[in-house]
Amino acid sequence: MENPNIKTKVVHSVSKAAWNVIGTSIGKKYKIARVPYIIIKDNEVFTEIEKSEALRHAKFISECFNNK
Repeated sequence: MENPNIKTKVVHSVSKAAWNVIGTSIGKKYKIARVPYIIIKDNEVFTEIEKSEALRHAKFISECFNNK
């Protein structure tokens, strides 16, 4: 990737079980990545583990763009 100059942040998806890495600059690419997680019915512990792991991955992706 050549000099991306993209500042990003992590937000939760409105319609899906996923974290989105989005650009914050106007006129740049908006959604950089989607990091989905699995919702396990009747087991909130594993769902929270999946959600927190996906959040860690999304934050890593975002930091890679912000601190090139």
